[in-house]
Formats: sequence, structure tokens, C-alpha cells
Amino acid sequence: MRLKSGTIEIPQEDIYQNDKLSRQKSVSNLAKLLRNVQSPLVFSVNGPWGAGKTTYMKMLNSTLSNAGAKSIYFSAWETDFAEDPLIAFIGEMNAALEKYILGDVEKNRAWGIAKAAGVHILKRSFPVGIKVATAGLLDWDKVYEDEASKLAEALTKDAIDNYSKSKEAIALFKSNIAKVLASGDGTPGKMFIFVDELDRCRPTYAIELLERVKHLLDVEGLVFILAMDKSQLAHSVKAVYGTEFDALGYLKRFIDVEFTLPRADPMDFVESLLSKLELDSYFAARTFSAETKNDRDNLLEMLRVVTQKMSLRDIEQLVSKVKLVSLTIDTQQSFHIVFIMFLIIAKDQHPEVYRNFAQDGSTVNDITLLINLIFSGEKLLWTRQYLEGMIIASTMHGMRDWAQSRIEALKTIYHSDNQSPADKENAGRILEVVDQNLRMGRGLPVATFLERIDMLSEFVFE
Repeated sequence: MRLKSGTIEIPQEDIYQNDKLSRQKSVSNLAKLLRNVQSPLVFSVNGPWGAGKTTYMKMLNSTLSNAGAKSIYFSAWETDFAEDPLIAFIGEMNAALEKYILGDVEKNRAWGIAKAAGVHILKRSFPVGIKVATAGLLDWDKVYEDEASKLAEALTKDAIDNYSKSKEAIALFKSNIAKVLASGDGTPGKMFIFVDELDRCRPTYAIELLERVKHLLDVEGLVFILAMDKSQLAHSVKAVYGTEFDALGYLKRFIDVEFTLPRADPMDFVESLLSKLELDSYFAARTFSAETKNDRDNLLEMLRVVTQKMSLRDIEQLVSKVKLVSLTIDTQQSFHIVFIMFLIIAKDQHPEVYRNFAQDGSTVNDITLLINLIFSGEKLLWTRQYLEGMIIASTMHGMRDWAQSRIEALKTIYHSDNQSPADKENAGRILEVVDQNLRMGRGLPVATFLERIDMLSEFVFE
């Protein structure tokens, strides 16, 4: 039983085998650009949460690696337990550089010096202020002025010496990183460092990482590619520096070139989800009536419209919820996919209206506006008419006032000479669905489906 599509594998021998969003051309073009840019450079791939940045970054990394480039893939979120991002960087670089410097005495020596310099940089500097340095340890009223002066002089000297040593260590660190990256003939080499999920880190770690990248790792030969949701990262910056702080301006100081991830056609992704979540096989088994044979097509038609403004992660969660509900419905039972989709989206995006509907508290306007909002567009006109008619027919058995009011309003529109032909036709089709279902004694099992949709609240989709 699959409820998630799982991590997308990027086989090194066939990078685009699982490229369901048709991003090969974009990745290939960006890889060519990166191979030809001057370093040092900080390049960002910007996109909202759930837009597929991680998969894009991994395909880009593999494409560059296959072209012979040196690269490191670094997940900022997985390393934000580290006290300093530089520790994580040095650790990841140490593992990645092994294959590049194996057997090269000079490069191994340079890397050893760079690591030692990095350790020195990481040491905490002595505080300059005497009261900060001795807070809680000295009673300043009892310290003679000359002794305080001597202590201040000593601490200041330590701080200056420490600053000078740190400055030397940074220069040593950078020069030896450059030596490690240099080509065999001594010309500057290049390494790509991919930093993913920066926007998921704790705010202080994300900011420290940017500071380290810009000030310590601006080394000739290093090209950083940062994946981020810039708006979310800006919130992290404001969490540290205050709500009035110019977070976007601050981020621009660290990023040399920004690339916005192009939005993919969500239907390519939907098709892959139906296969991975085994909904294709479920719908294929639903052959007991002409109506059920169209369940998959009806689902796709609705998803084609409702997913246009959704992130890929939101789409996956929506389809996963459809899958979860499908597990409670036998293949030989009516699925009522239109109603299920309506309830899932209403509960997620319009919880108050959904709650009123579930508790018989909805007004005519609530339901009709919600149907038109969720299933908008000309392509879903019949879906809207069918759904409204089915809901009215089902609730008539419970004698809901709004259902009767809606029928009267639709009849008025249908028989009026002042209404447009389109409005009259719309009202007529809804009334036809209502009449057909009432005569046949059919209706939606509203209570049953509400229970199934409410059951989804017990699950956490991430």
C-alpha cells in the first residue's frame, strides 16, 4: 500500500530516467552555463516549497559530474545540528575530495593545511569587553584601577592577537583550498558545491551558512549553487534581525546570480503519481458500470484544473488523500470521485465552509460559491452542474432548507425571460440531475463520505 511517491532516484548512468517534469533541457542548459562562469560565484535556484528543487539540484549535480566536473552535494537541513556550518562544509569536502586528491602529495598537503586553518577559524575568539569576559567572576568595586587597567590591556592584546591569527588562518585556508582545486598545470580548477534545503534550516544556522559561504569560501574555483525559497528564507532573516529588517536586500548581498525554477506542467507529475500510488490499477479494476469506467478520466480532468496553482508537494498530498479514501471503497462500489475531490479540497482550503456543510449549517451561497471556486473554468462546467445537482438531491431527503431554496431559485432562473441562455441552460442541467436522482432514489452517501474525509485528519501528510 503506497501513500507516497517516495524519493526520486537519479541514476548516474541515466540521469533523466525519472524526469517526470520534463526538466532535462533546463538542467542541461544551466549545466553548460555553470561550466563556463567565472568563479568564485554564488548562484541560487529559487522556488517555492514543494516545487521540486531537490530533484532539480540532484539532476544538475549528476549532469555536471558526468561531464567531468568536481562537485559536492550538501544538505543544509541535514547538517543544521552542527555548531558552525564551516564544520559541516569541511566534513563534506573532506569526504568528497578523497577521490580527487588520492595519490597527489601536494594536494593532500594543501588540504591538510586548509583543514588545520579551518579549525583555527572555528575557535572562539576572546571577548574584548572586560565586563563581558569576567561577568559574575569579579567584584569591580574591589578591583584597583591599575589592576583593572592591566587586565584590560592583556585582554585587548589577546583579542588583537587572536584577530590577527584568525585573519592569517582565513588567508591560509583560502589559498590552500585554491591549491587543492588547481589543475595539473597549476591553472585554477573549479568545484561546484550544491547547498540544498537552506530554507528549512533554523534561522541562525541559515544566516551563518550564508556568511561563511560569502566571506570564507569566496575562493577562486568554488561555485556555490544554493536551493532556496527566497521568501521563506527572508522570514528566517527577519526572525533574527527583526520584522522591519530589509531581508531581501540582505540576501542580495550573498547571491551573485539568481535563477527562478520554471514551473513544470503539473499533469506530468499527476500521471506519474497515479502509477506510483497504484491508483491506475485500482481504477482499471472498476469496470462494473459505464460510470465507474470514467472515474480515472474524471479525476484527471478535475486535477488538470485544481492543480494549476498548487506546488508539487501539495499535489502529491491531494492525490495521496484520494488514494487513502480509495482504500475504503471496494472496486465494485461507486467512488463518486467528483464529490470526494470536492470534500477533500473544501476541508483543506475552506475549513469553515466545510465544517458548516458537515454540520448542516451551510447556506445556498456557501455551497454554490464553493463549487464554483474549486471547480472553476469552462472545462469543468458539467462537473459543477453534476456536483450541485447530486448534493441537492442527496440533502432533499434530510429536508435541508437551503436545498429546497436552491431548487426554487433554479426554477425561477430556468423559467425567466430575463435570464441569459447560458444561465437558463445551467439551471436546467442542475435541475435535471436533481430530478433524475430523486426519481431513481439515488443520492450521495453524504454522511459516509464525510466520515471518510474527516478520517484524513488523523493522518499527517508531509
